[in-house]
Amino acid sequence: MTRPLAGVAAATALAVGCTGLLLAPDGALDRPALFEHVWRDVDRQYALFALKAVNWDSLHDVYAPRAAQAASDDDLADAIGAMLRELRDVHVGLYVGLRAYVYRDSRPAFFDSAVVHGRYVADARPAPNGRLRFGHAGPDVGYVWIPNFRGSGFGTDLDAALAQLGDVRGLIVDVRHSRGGEGQNSLAIARRFADRSRVYGFVQFRDGPGHDDFSTVAPQEVSPAGTRRFSGPVAVLTNRRSVSATEWLVLAMRVLPTVTVVGDSTAGGSGHVLPRELPNGWTYSFSISLWHAPDSGPFEEMGLAPDVWVRGSAEELAAGRDAALDTALAVVRRAMQE
Repeated sequence: MTRPLAGVAAATALAVGCTGLLLAPDGALDRPALFEHVWRDVDRQYALFALKAVNWDSLHDVYAPRAAQAASDDDLADAIGAMLRELRDVHVGLYVGLRAYVYRDSRPAFFDSAVVHGRYVADARPAPNGRLRFGHAGPDVGYVWIPNFRGSGFGTDLDAALAQLGDVRGLIVDVRHSRGGEGQNSLAIARRFADRSRVYGFVQFRDGPGHDDFSTVAPQEVSPAGTRRFSGPVAVLTNRRSVSATEWLVLAMRVLPTVTVVGDSTAGGSGHVLPRELPNGWTYSFSISLWHAPDSGPFEEMGLAPDVWVRGSAEELAAGRDAALDTALAVVRRAMQE
């Protein structure tokens, strides 16, 4: 990444330790002060105001009175959470105990891993570190499912999967419903398919008090790595639940000459996330970066479009058919014949 995350974490710790929040006479946290702190923090560092055409000052005028009139912590959380949801960003949220005030993407995304493993990949099994599952979607077509990018060991898991899949000539990498995780894990996967170093995207960070203050655009590259490279045709399966670090994988894979992206557009939520904590134990988070695809610019909310569009349907899934996977198999087999 273009800015060390360790530095971001240090800045976060400093900000949490120096909140300047006010105390009520009885020693309780002042609710309006908590609201103002969150509003100011997001105002100064959130990266996507202009892209989303959100008037943050106007939202303050709407929700500050609600916070001032809050008769309980629940009322305050409702006010802050509702304000943050106005940003329509899957990386923005308030977390109060077991409650999460987050933006939910209501667009349909048709995927059922039980259908995939029951009908298409009967020999599916976990890789050694448990970060992915792999098997055969056909006699000479491998299948890899990555449900998220949290943890470690992704590259070695893919190396092991490719070794055990043997002489498959084509591969399907399924990241539908993959909720993201760590960006380095996305690159660890993409590097196993890279033929040479290629620029796959550009990133900017919010770096000033103005909503349009950004760092210079920094190119991001994917380069070969790993014990073996898969050079055959690859289909990457995506849908509206492919988000965050998963979209970094899609960005890196789609610039490779052997890869075709199949399915629905991704979620469109790719920014680096800054976590915060309030003195009362509540936490919140927001995006501090703006990503650009090389061919189409920012893709926040819109998502990354596939090369071959297939959405599928609930009816097809109920009948045991995965339309996107069927199409991916056809794409890979056609490429294998060329």
